[in-house]
Amino acid sequence: MAAGETLLRVGNVESENGIEIVRDALDQLGIEYEYVRSEPDDSYPTTVYFYVAEESVSDVDHLLGTLSEEHGYDVEIL
Repeated sequence: MAAGETLLRVGNVESENGIEIVRDALDQLGIEYEYVRSEPDDSYPTTVYFYVAEESVSDVDHLLGTLSEEHGYDVEIL
């Protein structure tokens, strides 16, 4: 992990479309992110990991909290 980045974990993602919902939300905020991995990587539900800039954490947390309510994601900033 690069300096100034933190790990975002999004669990209970039910489909590839769910991953795109998360990416679209990050894009709407204008946040730079990097996809890290999914566990498991070959089935759903899955947990998806992204690196995000530390200074964006509060924006990410708020937006993904809303998505959690709408889609049942389990979001945690590690």
